Amino acid sequence: MYTAKSPELCETKTTDMIDNQKNEMLKSLRGFAKMSLDFSFKRVFGNESNKGALIAFLNRVIDGVDIEDVQLLPTERLGLTSSDRKAVFDVFCRGKDGTEFIVEMQCAKQKYFKERALYYAGYPLVEQGRSAFERYVEMCSSDMVGCEKGSAENFKWDFNLKPIIFIAVLDFSMPHLEGWPDDRYFSSYRLCEDTMNEAMTDKLRFIFLELGRFNKCDNELHDMTDKWMYALKHMHEFSRRPDELKENELDTLFNLAKIANFTPEDINSYLDELIMERDYWNIIDTAKEEAMEEGRAEGERAKALEIARQLIQKGMPVAEVAEITGIPVTDC
Repeated sequence: MYTAKSPELCETKTTDMIDNQKNEMLKSLRGFAKMSLDFSFKRVFGNESNKGALIAFLNRVIDGVDIEDVQLLPTERLGLTSSDRKAVFDVFCRGKDGTEFIVEMQCAKQKYFKERALYYAGYPLVEQGRSAFERYVEMCSSDMVGCEKGSAENFKWDFNLKPIIFIAVLDFSMPHLEGWPDDRYFSSYRLCEDTMNEAMTDKLRFIFLELGRFNKCDNELHDMTDKWMYALKHMHEFSRRPDELKENELDTLFNLAKIANFTPEDINSYLDELIMERDYWNIIDTAKEEAMEEGRAEGERAKALEIARQLIQKGMPVAEVAEITGIPVTDC
């Protein structure tokens, strides 16, 4: 006989199951954390007290820059109105020259990720205008300029934007045009004129690093970008720091990713995300299996319908056809 369980008992059982999962996962943890998880990625690249990994990474993947320091900024960005969708970045920071950097780790494959990158870059662009207006109002209120009550009608701005650079590490492969090399994992996009390739602006740039296309072994790492990619993709597989990745540039990355340096609270948060990731992929795999099963069922039904039609055309009674094929009489 089925007896309904109280919500408290169900909650206790669920908590116990999660604790058991964590205990089992603890046994299998190796030397370093998995970098495709939000917790690990933000711990390394969004660390206010230790920005060495972030600065080294930005200098490595962005050509022509020499970043000495960055200011980490709040990662939640608001829309123009209270009803607009919010955007939450993994890491958002600003260099001394005003350039702003959005740094994202994307684990799950997303069909329109390039469009999402464009959408996300719009938030800090709009905020530059909003900040200019706030500075204008502040100057008016302090009588620093001769303006009337800081009204929007009197506000003037020259739209001289500070650069926005969106950088994404993708734990999958993006679709590209035909002929794109399978192993080309780095791509950089700007706004350019179609025919003459003249830059419309140098204030917006997108850089994508596809771990799904990076398949080099440890003896095939030709430069530091290769080594960053190899570390980000395989970090959780290392029991110790590989000899091929001993450069000082990677010191902060390995120090912050080392599980032995985690607090108990860090370990708990990390295991929570590992469980969430596993559950996510289980859901995806189940959905794929069900879709395949539904597809097979539809194919079998279509085949049975075709057999039923052929039998009826040959003069077999409909009731008999229904009995043989399993197709209802009304569908024959």
